[in-house]
Amino acid sequence: MSEPVLRVDGLNKAFLGVKAVDDVSFAVMPGEIAGLIGPNGSGKSTTIDCISAFQRADSGQWFVAGQELT
Repeated sequence: MSEPVLRVDGLNKAFLGVKAVDDVSFAVMPGEIAGLIGPNGSGKSTTIDCISAFQRADSGQWFVAGQELT
């Protein structure tokens, strides 16, 4: 079995004590198409911002093709 193209483990981000992202974990395998869905304010954009280093996550790890980018 191949490794995930993207793996996120235990991602957390809060703003002034309000949790925007709370222990998010997921993996995207080669050939998969994935999306984040949810209501307004559920942390979708913040999750992507943390993974792309636009915002700094409070904790968690993320990997691209097995390489840690945390």
